[in-house]
Amino acid sequence: MSEPPLPSARRRLLFAKYGPTLITPFYFGFATHVLAPTSFARILGPQLHVPVVNSLWVGSHVGIGVYLYISKHLRNADVFDRFLFSIYGSAVLNLSTVLVMSIVRSIFPDSSALRLGVGLSSGAAILFIGRRYVQYIDQIFDAIRIRTITR
Repeated sequence: MSEPPLPSARRRLLFAKYGPTLITPFYFGFATHVLAPTSFARILGPQLHVPVVNSLWVGSHVGIGVYLYISKHLRNADVFDRFLFSIYGSAVLNLSTVLVMSIVRSIFPDSSALRLGVGLSSGAAILFIGRRYVQYIDQIFDAIRIRTITR
């Protein structure tokens, strides 16, 4: 006998807890590519370079989009609006990361180790601040919902 599928609420809780851990390899992999594009081509070879980089890019978008889609403050929105806001948030975060990484790459053109250190640290800061921002909005949403329920 097979196990029954996880209920929807339990699945959401599991992804909310472990989802950011699943997103980070894609995010940091793509950030590393933006910071040191020649090293990716050298390590992977010309045939695997483009598919791997594109999967890292898509994985980062999907992971951040799903994280935003299941956040508490979007749960009561229409499905179309949730989808639209998730795509928008994912695009803003990923494209701003590409911009920051490109700026870091232009500031430190000669030192790849320093460039990777500064770039990945700033990428970690962007993810950390973004996660705290979504948690803060979720807390405000909970406080407003509780206030309206108790009145």
